[in-house]
Amino acid sequence: MSSADDLVSTTAAALMKDAAGLSEQLVAQMVHEIPELGDDRAMVDLLAASVSENLRSALQRFALGQRRPDAEAPVAALEYARRLAQRGIPVSALLRAYRLGQAESQKRMMEGFAAVTQDPAVIVEASIQLSAASFAYVDSVSEQMVRAHDEERQRWLRTRAVARSAQVTAVLAGQDIDAVEAERALSYAFGQPHLGVVLWSEPAAGPDSLARLERAASRLADEAGCRREPLVIPADACTVWAWLPRPRAAIEADGPAMHEERRVHLALGDVAEGVEGFRSTHHQARRAQAVAVAADPAHRPRVTKASEVEMVALLSSDLAATREWVFAVLGDLALDDEPHRRLRETLWVFLSARGSYTAAAAELMLHKNTVQYRVRKAEEARGRSLKERRLDVEVALLACRWLGSKVLRNPVLEH
Repeated sequence: MSSADDLVSTTAAALMKDAAGLSEQLVAQMVHEIPELGDDRAMVDLLAASVSENLRSALQRFALGQRRPDAEAPVAALEYARRLAQRGIPVSALLRAYRLGQAESQKRMMEGFAAVTQDPAVIVEASIQLSAASFAYVDSVSEQMVRAHDEERQRWLRTRAVARSAQVTAVLAGQDIDAVEAERALSYAFGQPHLGVVLWSEPAAGPDSLARLERAASRLADEAGCRREPLVIPADACTVWAWLPRPRAAIEADGPAMHEERRVHLALGDVAEGVEGFRSTHHQARRAQAVAVAADPAHRPRVTKASEVEMVALLSSDLAATREWVFAVLGDLALDDEPHRRLRETLWVFLSARGSYTAAAAELMLHKNTVQYRVRKAEEARGRSLKERRLDVEVALLACRWLGSKVLRNPVLEH
């Protein structure tokens, strides 16, 4: 093995130690430069999985000295290509993402070369080898991505749901449409109250996920007392959008529909009327879904209502900034461990009870003195009076309740 071969292999092996950080950087860059890849949190999570697997696969090949153009596309990358096809996002966006990833990864590798040796001849030869290997990898994988995207797009276009989805997409986008023709095509009236719903399941839930979600939507309509069938539109293989017409009862987390479909998650908008209401209740449900997806999986609710999380939806749009703000407001009360979680929960109930120790004790089923002690300890952890920026404290606690560890600090790193 030549010195250039050694340089490529050792640099790739070293970069693998920071693969997670580089992957996060690449995802942020792709979402910023290719907006259509970043308009849905669930899709961004799939993008992150695809980038991570591709990066690790490529670096491992380089580290082992494999330079042949026969790379097999990672499973997550193929799934992401198919989901883009289902959403109608062109394959050109996917290929641009691969070019961005290749450019930034090569840059990091070449910076690594210069950190190891000052021999220009070795660096040039290593750079030539890296360029050839990375182009071979991207060419092989992107070809598989294009094929997967094309096959899935053709399959998706053959279904009747796509025609109905196009009508709904036009309405949601505020396009000038023939309302009568759209209602006829959808068998759904716009001039009535609607409850917007997003139902989704994890990709691992199985090939019948879409049928399960559509079945759950029908059961929700029954539970809500709807006298007509809901409008149900597949967003992708694991997500459906639904509108329940003229709901007469509330949807509850422990209701029969959610009890029967245990692998289904649900986000609800507020009931609204007319075409504008059709749009607004859907957008509320989408924002509620974004909060649920961003939430700590260990504490993620199965039913998320927009009315309860509108503020959190705004905060979850920039988790890094929210994490800094939460720590600035709560101090050590924002540490991610059980003692501080218990203090946060007690403080939340206490503030929700308008500062009543008696009411908080009754809700928490604790002695009043215990609540007083915990509130005092919470104030000590924060490092200042609860009266200072009281509203900020309540909002920060709300963010902690929904987003969990994504906006909390690691106690080991902080101390």
